[in-house]
Amino acid sequence: MEPGMLSTDEGMRPRRLQGEAQKKQEPRKMSPFLLKRKVFTESKSLFDELLEVQHFRTIYNVFVAVLCIFVLRAVLVDFIDTGRIFLDFEVMVFAFGRLHMTFLPWLVMFLYTLLVPYQVLQIWVNLLKTLQMSTFLTIIGAVVLLIGHATVLGFYPVYTLISQPLGPASCCIITFEQIRFLMKSYSFLRETVPPILQAKSHDGKLQLPPFSTYLYFLFCPTLIYRENYPRTPCVRWRYVIENFAKFLICLFYGAMLLKCFTIPIFSNMYKQPLTFRSFVLIVFSATLFALYLKILICYAFLHCWFNAFAEMMRFADRTFYKDWWNATSVSAFLRNWNVIVHDWLHCYIYQDLLWIFKSKARTVAVLSTFIVSGALHEYVFMMSLGFFYPLLSIFWFIVISTEILGMPKSNIILWMCILFGVALLFSMQSLEWYARIHCPVQKTTFWTRVTPRTWSCYS
Repeated sequence: MEPGMLSTDEGMRPRRLQGEAQKKQEPRKMSPFLLKRKVFTESKSLFDELLEVQHFRTIYNVFVAVLCIFVLRAVLVDFIDTGRIFLDFEVMVFAFGRLHMTFLPWLVMFLYTLLVPYQVLQIWVNLLKTLQMSTFLTIIGAVVLLIGHATVLGFYPVYTLISQPLGPASCCIITFEQIRFLMKSYSFLRETVPPILQAKSHDGKLQLPPFSTYLYFLFCPTLIYRENYPRTPCVRWRYVIENFAKFLICLFYGAMLLKCFTIPIFSNMYKQPLTFRSFVLIVFSATLFALYLKILICYAFLHCWFNAFAEMMRFADRTFYKDWWNATSVSAFLRNWNVIVHDWLHCYIYQDLLWIFKSKARTVAVLSTFIVSGALHEYVFMMSLGFFYPLLSIFWFIVISTEILGMPKSNIILWMCILFGVALLFSMQSLEWYARIHCPVQKTTFWTRVTPRTWSCYS
């Protein structure tokens, strides 16, 4: 999830916010909540466009060939060790451990998000039509939703993750869905309530959007609510199946990388003291894995997963990411990496803070957007891995510092920082993971979850 801030890059395809021409057409007294709005346009995903170019397709084929080599290596090693030929899915089975137990918390969160916000809003609108206490009713409705969100979308998934022995990928699913439902419900309320209040103040007609549009919004790959989106004429089911198949292959690809290169190194680190030399060698050896990991995450989730759902929902705007690999600054990279989350942060954190603190407080809006995004990332790591190791917060502070200081823009320097940062983060998190396995505590408490065990275990 990436900070949504600053303006979009020039030269890109038609983007998200309406310009000054539309502002002049809007009434000057219109609420600032209703001015700058993201505009959805029909577009193809960038990878789909690039794969039509033979040179890029050749690079794509190289990564496929590397995958085949990894699989062949694993098969040959298992054949030499056991005398049998088979594919080992042990890593994936462990990562998605007790996957079936994620269905109940997901169903509870989904039903709450589907029914409660819309029903509370409907009751609120009906009362506004008959009563004049709009401020009091709005406060009551906000309190009810706040309590419901804190209980069902806050406490309940956290309790499930702490109390149930789920695999890290299964924990990640619940965490991502928790954040997704929070963002979706907030967007729906944020886009629906201001027009109703404005219609009330101007004695206009109070009307909720159709429930079908809200239901569609919960499944389509965007975090910005609209009653209408650009739609494709039909569903290409072959395209859907291909993207889901590629997504599963990417998961298997990642499991092979872990099995062949990372698990053998980190699982045996406890047998000898961790020196500065060995730590440096581990981090620099992990930079190649960091590159593959970055590309796999983008292609598997931001391309295959989102495009599969977009195709099934006939959602025509497929700009889920932009050319992040061409970025020359951290802010440009974060804007282009995950457009879906970027748009939510830009619209509901950055822009709203600019409206609250006025345009002179742009630094406050930028810092707040970075902090919210960093907190969400740290929360995902903490709930997925089961421990708190605030390395990402440190990296986020460094990122904010570089943006404030205005560091020189260079694609090479940026990629060196990204690869080293991801390698360092992955190495430290892996060391902490195995330190908690090989050096367990007698009793699990809050402090044992938030206290790093790396240096005491490997000393």
